[in-house]
Amino acid sequence: MLRNVTDLDLRLLRIFATVAKCGGFTAAQAELNMSQSNISTHISGLEKRLGYRLCERGKGGFRLTEKGQRILAASASLFGAVDAFRDEAQDLTGRLVGDLYLGLADNVTTLPAARIDAAIARFYQREQDVHLHIFVNSPTELELAVIDGQLDMAISFFSRPLPTLAYQPLYVEEIGVFCGARHPLFASDTPSIEQLEASDWIKHGFLPTDQVLPVTPSHASATAYHMEAVVHAILAGTHLGYLPAHYASPWVASGKMRALHPSTLRYDVQHSLITHLGHPQSEAVRAFIADLIAEHAA
Repeated sequence: MLRNVTDLDLRLLRIFATVAKCGGFTAAQAELNMSQSNISTHISGLEKRLGYRLCERGKGGFRLTEKGQRILAASASLFGAVDAFRDEAQDLTGRLVGDLYLGLADNVTTLPAARIDAAIARFYQREQDVHLHIFVNSPTELELAVIDGQLDMAISFFSRPLPTLAYQPLYVEEIGVFCGARHPLFASDTPSIEQLEASDWIKHGFLPTDQVLPVTPSHASATAYHMEAVVHAILAGTHLGYLPAHYASPWVASGKMRALHPSTLRYDVQHSLITHLGHPQSEAVRAFIADLIAEHAA
């Protein structure tokens, strides 16, 4: 009784199919390069494995039994499935497959040094069938998502390295102090540091409390976890805030906000690619990381 299909069974079934195609043992000798007795031994072995006769052979000639006809048809389906598997396996040679989960900081598309779009373009030139999932979130949420395995990787400014994550520096972003046109200090050419410190600020919720900044506000009545939220408070004229210079430039150009002491009240932040040290990486993830590094090295 056949309880599982082995490599030997596949070989015996192929011999049986050839014999059936040729119409008998004698006619199949040349195609199989076997003697008639050897073919007979193989067919008998297959019949023993199955538990019933597949063909009648003798003085009356060669013919398939009804069960032999059913097995021949089933064999054709089996061989077709094996061939389809072989073709699919060969097609996957050098082809990237699966899903890729990428997390990004908000509002970096206007930063020339952030070549994420170029890395995506490079990746899609590869032989691949990968579905790319892109999420935008705060640095803290991105770190947690990578640690939990919800993201394969994330790119942002991370203020403190975590022991379970690997960090690959990619690009630098300039941050400055910005004031909206409705704010009382907007008309002042050179407001003093004391005036800035005494003003109401919107702070970044993802920065540690001991983060060293060019100006340390004494009062912050608002907290933001995305840069767009900082913009709203600055444009309202109610708060001062830190913004990336590239991101603020459209509102600066339109006269809706300006940088305060741009030559001195500024600092740079390093954006890095993070991955989990303990999580295995697919071929697609490794390829995308290589493309990110190649684009930013260029």
